[in-house]
Amino acid sequence: MRRRIWPLALALLLSACGGEEAVREQSPPPVFQQELLFLQQGLRQHGIEGGFTVYFAPPEENRQELLLEDREGRFWQERFTFEWDEERDWYAFSGLFEPVLAQDQGLWSWAKEAGEETAAFQAAAVYQAELSADMDLETPLRFDVPPGPVVYDRQWGGGQEAPARMIFRLYLYQDLRLSFTAEIEYPQYVESLVDFPDPEAVNERIREAFFYGYGGNSFRPEGETRGEIVRHSAVTRADGRLLSLRIWESNCFMAAPHPNNWYSCLTLDLETGEALTLRDILGPERTVEELLDSGAFRCNQVWEKGPDREGAERLQIEEAKSLIHPDSTENFYLTGDSLGLVSTLGRYPFYMEAPLSALGLEDWASRNLSGSA
Repeated sequence: MRRRIWPLALALLLSACGGEEAVREQSPPPVFQQELLFLQQGLRQHGIEGGFTVYFAPPEENRQELLLEDREGRFWQERFTFEWDEERDWYAFSGLFEPVLAQDQGLWSWAKEAGEETAAFQAAAVYQAELSADMDLETPLRFDVPPGPVVYDRQWGGGQEAPARMIFRLYLYQDLRLSFTAEIEYPQYVESLVDFPDPEAVNERIREAFFYGYGGNSFRPEGETRGEIVRHSAVTRADGRLLSLRIWESNCFMAAPHPNNWYSCLTLDLETGEALTLRDILGPERTVEELLDSGAFRCNQVWEKGPDREGAERLQIEEAKSLIHPDSTENFYLTGDSLGLVSTLGRYPFYMEAPLSALGLEDWASRNLSGSA
């Protein structure tokens, strides 16, 4: 049998203590004790250090909102729903929003400074308590604990076939409590099968191209909540001298207004381990405008084609002129006989390719594209 207990819990608190201020001086009712234990389990799973003051909002049915104040004076909102099995005296927590466990201060900035909103929450709180990961709450745990972060990173064969001398690895980070998943498929060289100077450094450079953060921050999956990241690539060129990748990203976050998708690229000189720029291929004088005015590029996707696909494609390529920078390592790739460029139309990504011969790059190709794809 499941039943709602919020009205009963609040009534017991107020009647036993004679008012809101006195409530804070008494031991919490069983449901608040379990909620504190639930919060503490999260702190322990995610390695959150330091103490917090926890403020309990007046409950509404089976929904709970809390405010956690850390020792730096920052405030973190917490909310969840739950059910209680009266026969087993067992709780089930769900609908979790717990940014305090992500401790993110980068892209989303979940923490709040003290202000009117936090002051109003504190004033209306029906109970408050101190909490940290290492304190002893002396209360038996009466709920199922959601699993903490799980990390998987190993060779796998579930994706595309790897080129000669390479394997694909799958990185999976999953945190069910914070509702976040990162899935990244990336290639690596089998070091015992290659003959270029520094395969370990090349493999590390490949990893860097996939494991990047947002807004100038490093990749930190433990700082994310309510979202998903998927990254994979096409190996467009792999021979004895060059490796070229077209990398695809798709992500979706609760805090973002819409899903996001884009392409990025990496082309490595295996002899030096260095990433090439588009300028390395075009030479010092040629511009992106000249390149795109060649008429040789064809887009994989024309987003606003309407009845005139060719005209829409030309406009899409024209808009890309201001977005593709010749000194970047991330906006081009190579195939066996073509140059590829990546760009966007608004927030919609696309890539386009043109034969090297049609771009007047035969000499560069003859010097640098020996070998087979």
